[in-house]
Parts: sequence; structure tokens; C-alpha cells
Amino acid sequence: MCQAGEDYGGCRAPPGRPHVSGAQKCMKCKEGAPVLVIRVGDAFCKACFREYFVHKFRAMLGKNRVIFPGEKVLLALSGGPSSSAMLRQVQEGLSRETAKRLRFVPGVIYVDEGAMCGQSPEEREDTLTRMQALLQASGFPHHLIHLEEVFELPSSILQRAPHAPSPPGSSYKAAVEGFIHQQRRGAAGTGDTMAPEGQVQERLAVLGMQEGAAASPEGLLPASALTEELRRLFGAVTTLTAKEELLQMLRTHLILHTARAC
Repeated sequence: MCQAGEDYGGCRAPPGRPHVSGAQKCMKCKEGAPVLVIRVGDAFCKACFREYFVHKFRAMLGKNRVIFPGEKVLLALSGGPSSSAMLRQVQEGLSRETAKRLRFVPGVIYVDEGAMCGQSPEEREDTLTRMQALLQASGFPHHLIHLEEVFELPSSILQRAPHAPSPPGSSYKAAVEGFIHQQRRGAAGTGDTMAPEGQVQERLAVLGMQEGAAASPEGLLPASALTEELRRLFGAVTTLTAKEELLQMLRTHLILHTARAC
């Protein structure tokens, strides 16, 4: 949660950016009072912007086609507004009330960087307690890890995982159709009428029971010796740019190792 200071006190537009006037109306519904402007003068009311935001999020997942049905996806949560919005969108995308549900199985990871943010042990414990509650409330399998744990990573984390090449003629559409066909065939064989999305929900519940105990609130802080070692490591780096690159690298290694171990 190392973040630059953010002003949440109002919706003031940055200098040089278009702002909302009292006479404007929402460009989509033509009725609601706009609350923000995107792109060049496109004003949206709250309801229309939310609908637009959800559509863009779903379209991004469908357009990139990097996530196949049934895959486990680890979501990195920082506690900031962007990652919190991502988590909320995934929760709503897996809801039974959603028209087109997401078909992947999410997990959530939070990397504690309090040692590098100058937080006291009390502040870190308070932050970790709040993040622990947020992770548990998500309903997804979750992991709360500390940046200090990089010293305990195996050397294999620096090696690329073996990647099996896709068979000739494989495509995302074929994978989706094959997944749905397999799930429906399995349901028909057992007399179960559960839809593929319902099986994803069931799998989430099982994973949550298996991995929920791994993130217990006991022992929130790492060993002080590891914290001092981490501070010495960053103290040896001279520039802020190098510190940021080091932090990004260590964070990525931790997330990658956790994803491989899931």
C-alpha cells in the first residue's frame, strides 16, 4: 500500500482538463446530471459511467483472450482504488445475478510492503488486520505475504516455467467451446443440471476452505531480522528509481512464486 498522496476530498478536475458545467447532461441517458468527464468532453452521470466501466472491464478480458475458462487467476490487491475496483468487478462478474458470468477461478494476494513505507510495527499490524478482513470478505482463496519473504524464495523462481506449446489450430474460441461442452457432458452423466458457472462457484468454495486457513490473523508481522535485512538491502540502493525497480522486481517474484505454488 505504498502510494503517493491522493486527494479524495472532491471531484476537482486537473488543470487543463474539461470540467462539468451545471447546464450539461449525461451524454448517454441525456437526463442525469453528469459527475465526471472522460476523454474529450464526454460527460457521464454516475449510473451511466458505472455501466460504461463494467462494459470496458468485461470487453478487456474478452478482447485480450489471455484467460481460458476454468483457469486459476491470482489477483494482486494493493488496497488502492484501482485494485479494489478490479476485485469488485470480479466479484460481480462471478455473481449468479450476472448475465454473462466470468469463467475463471480467482484468488487474491496482498504483498505487505510496510517495511519500505516507513510504517511502525503498530501501523503495519493495523494495515494487515484491515487487509486480512478485506481478503476474507472477498470470498476467494487469499494469500497475505510480506516483502521480507523474498529471502526465503527458492532460486528456481528466477527461471522461466516450462511452457507447453499450443497444439496446431488451437484457438480461444475452441477452448471456450470445449470447456462448456466438457462441463455439460459431465453434468449430464451425473444427472446434475449445474451450469459451468455454477461449477466455478462450487470450486471457489472448495478452494476457499482449503486455503483460508493459510492466511490466519496470527503472527501478522515477519521476523524482525528479516525486516532489518530488507532495509539494509534497500539502503544500499542509491537512487529512487533503482529502489522502485528493486521493489517491483521483488514484488513480482513473490507474486509469481505464489501463483506457481497455488
